Formats: sequence, C-alpha cells, structure tokens
Amino acid sequence: MPEHDTNLLEGLGERSQSYWQKAWQRFRRHPFARWAGGVLLLLYLLALFADFVGPYPEAKSFRHLQFAPPTTVHFKTEDGRWTRPYVCKVERTRDLRTFKLEFKEDCSTHYPIYFFVHGYPYKFLGFIPTDLHLFGGPWLVNEEAYLFLWGTDDFGRDLFSRIWFGGRISLTIGILAVTVAIFLGVFFGGVSGYFAGQRMHLVRGIFRSPFKRRGFSEGRGGADDGFFAGGALARGWREAVRDRRLPLYVAGLVLQYGLWLGGIYLIGLTMYGFLAISEGMERFVAALIFGAVLLYMAWQLFFGAVTIDVDDLIMRTTEILAAIPSLFLLIILSGMMAQYDLPSSMRFLLVLTILAFVGWGGLARNIRGFVLQLREMEYAHAAKALGASDARTLFRHIIPGTLGYLIVVASLAIPGYILAESALSFLGLGIQDPSSSWGLLLSKAQQGGIAAMRDRPWLLFFPGFFIFVSILAYNYLGDALRDALDPRAEQR
Repeated sequence: MPEHDTNLLEGLGERSQSYWQKAWQRFRRHPFARWAGGVLLLLYLLALFADFVGPYPEAKSFRHLQFAPPTTVHFKTEDGRWTRPYVCKVERTRDLRTFKLEFKEDCSTHYPIYFFVHGYPYKFLGFIPTDLHLFGGPWLVNEEAYLFLWGTDDFGRDLFSRIWFGGRISLTIGILAVTVAIFLGVFFGGVSGYFAGQRMHLVRGIFRSPFKRRGFSEGRGGADDGFFAGGALARGWREAVRDRRLPLYVAGLVLQYGLWLGGIYLIGLTMYGFLAISEGMERFVAALIFGAVLLYMAWQLFFGAVTIDVDDLIMRTTEILAAIPSLFLLIILSGMMAQYDLPSSMRFLLVLTILAFVGWGGLARNIRGFVLQLREMEYAHAAKALGASDARTLFRHIIPGTLGYLIVVASLAIPGYILAESALSFLGLGIQDPSSSWGLLLSKAQQGGIAAMRDRPWLLFFPGFFIFVSILAYNYLGDALRDALDPRAEQR
C-alpha cells in the first residue's frame, strides 16, 4: 500500500492570525508611524525625568542673566586639541554706544561638563529624594559658571530645563482630557444606542392618580390597584423584583427623585428672586406662571408617571452641549476660577476637564451608531438568550467592538488638546508662572514683539518646535492606527 503524507499542516496555506496580529502587521508597514511612536516615547520619557535631564530646577532664576543666549559648549582647547566638553564663564555687559546688553565669554578658566553628577536636590518621580543629574558639574551648583543650552527667559531661567518641565503639562493634559471625553462618550453613547426605543421614567408618582379608575391599567382590580399600590412607584418596584434588577431600580429611583426635587428647588428659588424685584401686573403674571409650573411638578411627583425615550434624552443633551461656544465658556470659567486661590496648574486642569465634559457629544453620537448596528449581531442576541444582563451585554460584548475606533479617536484628539493648551496659555487662560508649559513659553516669547523675536529667537523656536513635532507625530500615529485597525484594509 502506498504511504500517505500525514502532515496535516502542509499545504493549508499561511497560519491563521488574530485581528490584533494582522493590525500590528499593517501598522509596521508605516515607517513614519514607527518613527512617530519613537519620538513620542522619547518626549514622554524626557518630560517624566525632567528633574534628572534638566540641570536646573524649574523655577531657578538668575536675574542678572535675563535673555542670555545659548551657552557655547567647547570641544577643543585654544591650541586645537580635542578635550572633554567644557563651558566658559559668561558675563553680562552693556554697550555704551548702543546701550544694548551683551554677553561675553571669559575662557581663562575651563569648566568641564560631567555626566551623571550631583547637582540641585529634587524628588525623583515625586517621592525619591536625590540630587543626581544627567550632566553638569560642581561649578554649576556653586554658580561659578552657567550652562544654558537653549538660553534663558525674561527671569533668567534655563529654557532647556523649563521645556521638559513644561512638557509634563503639554503632553499629559491631552491624555487626561481625552480619557474623560472617551469615558463619557462611550457610556452615554452606548446607553443611548442600546436602549434606543425604550422609555425611561423621569419620575414615578408615589400614589395612584385620583382621576384614574381602579383596575384600568391592568384590566383587573385587587390589591395592586390600591391608592399606593396602584402608583407608578409600586408598579416599578414589582417589575424590578420580577426582572431581578432591584439594585438598578433603586439607584435610578434615587437619581430621579434627586433631579426632580432639585428642579423644584431651583424653580422655587428663581420665583422667589423674580417676585422680590417685580411688582404690579408683572408680579401677578409671574406668580401664576411659576405657581403653575411648581404645581405641575408637584402633581407629577405624587401622582404622575413621566417617561421619555433614553435615546432622545441623551441625543438632545449632546445637541445642547454642542451649541455652547467653547471660547465664551473658557473666558467665563477663567474669570470664575480667578477668585479662588488655586495653583495655576490645578485651575488649568479644571478648565480642560470641564471642556472634556462638554465635548463628549460628538463621540457619543458615533458610538451610538456603532451600538445600534452591533446590538443586532448574533453574538449580542446569543448573550441575551443565555441570560446576560443588559449591562454585561453592552459593556462586555458590544462596546469592545468599538475599541479600534476609540484608539484612533484618542490618537487624533490628543493633538487638539495640545493645541488647546498652547492657545489657552498663549491667551493667558492656562498655566501661569512659575509653572511652565509650551504654550506659556510661546506667550513669553511674543511679549516683546517682533524685535524680541528677532533678538531672542531661541525663546520662540524651541517651544514652537516641540509643539509642532508632538502634533505631527500624533497625526502620523493616528493615521497609521486608522489604517491598521480597519478590517477592510486587508482587501486593499
């Protein structure tokens, strides 16, 4: 009998790969994206270890060396021999003819640059006390000479050190704001799409309406049609016990009554203030209108059952948020927070967090569209048939299907927040001295006008360069992720 080849793997083609393995292969085809990822990783590491990389603390200033140009690092001695890198002492003088400040080197003494040396003390990663720096020398702490690789600013602070300290704000604020926006967008967009078409109670009346006939709602009389048992509150309780979702019902009930009572309080407070400043017919008409509104809300609280489609409620909310002008909101928030004694970093963090709370609407609408499609898939119906709860079906089986889209959205949205930080700090609404950010450094560069930019170009070039590089890297990375995570890219 002829022998048969029992190697079942032979001739079956290439080995099967998962979705993420194929996405990684597609991502590796983008050389610019790989370089962009490396550049971003390097920037984040330099910002994280800014205390170690920078030779000076963030707020260390030398008032007699304002706007000092970048320090020249020498690699050769006067006779042309190669030697250890060193710097010379810089002295500030004033030209008696032009009255301009000049910085002259005095190379009578060489100050060698060493690596991994002791310098100004700091706390590594915020809690480990140390004084180790990447480069410097004992002469740097004793202020015998100075090392300003990228010059100094208007207070004589080292721009090289402040660039990396400012990167902590400029690079991380986008991640924080995007995280908040994605969390809100995914939650509300998922709930809106999954429960689209289902009615939600805004308030459940405690008692059965006296104008409602007994047994009319359920077609029968009995204990369930009593004055209390026939109310929307008791009916909802019985449905929650039957469907085994009592904790969710109680949480929703607390939220409903809290919002309803809060609305009654606000309207009553508004009515009290308006009536206090009005008189005559205007006061009488206002009392009738406010009284009718309060009476209606109280009636619904005791006897009503107000329902609304969850999808309509969330989508109309996103439309209201989209109508709020961002710049106008920023100016109001900045003015409100100026009266509180908050650090500039905390105030700016609150502003961007509020912007993220306002800006999640567009993401929620897109997630809603994905969920409307995914909830009709076979695996979603199978999960429901096997007894999975709505929350588990939504967040365990449906939302993961939008992960690729969310990664792309995050990578493309972070540059927008980096630009927002730069713009806000440039306008004076963001980080303020003595803290640092790239936008604030740009703002400082333009304060002296065109002449200052011409005479001190390092103040404008370095912050602008890193803003440009980080945004460009994020855009390259986002484009590559969009192509890599697109399943249809296999056909191209």
